[in-house]
Amino acid sequence: MENQKWTLVFDDVMISQLKKAAKNNSVKIILSKMLDKIELLGPLAGKLLDSQLFIYEMKSMRPPVRLYFKIIESAREAYIFEYEMKTGTDKQARTIDKIRDKLRKRF
Repeated sequence: MENQKWTLVFDDVMISQLKKAAKNNSVKIILSKMLDKIELLGPLAGKLLDSQLFIYEMKSMRPPVRLYFKIIESAREAYIFEYEMKTGTDKQARTIDKIRDKLRKRF
């Protein structure tokens, strides 16, 4: 595998969330580490949730955070969609469906 880093591209939702996260130091540190890992590892950084749309999820246990991203292999880009504090499976499913809908309209 190449030593080239993955380019991170942030969705509008994620940009807004990052501004809010800047006020919470523990979340800010966790997100920073997660984004660094995606930048270095690309698709190996998370768990594949959708093999057709290449949507990935990355988890942190403390604080409980889920981060969603899409990999574009040809451009070595990782589109960062949003994060959420880990909650129930219903909220997770709604978030993933929202991301799928957004991707179908965009790509």
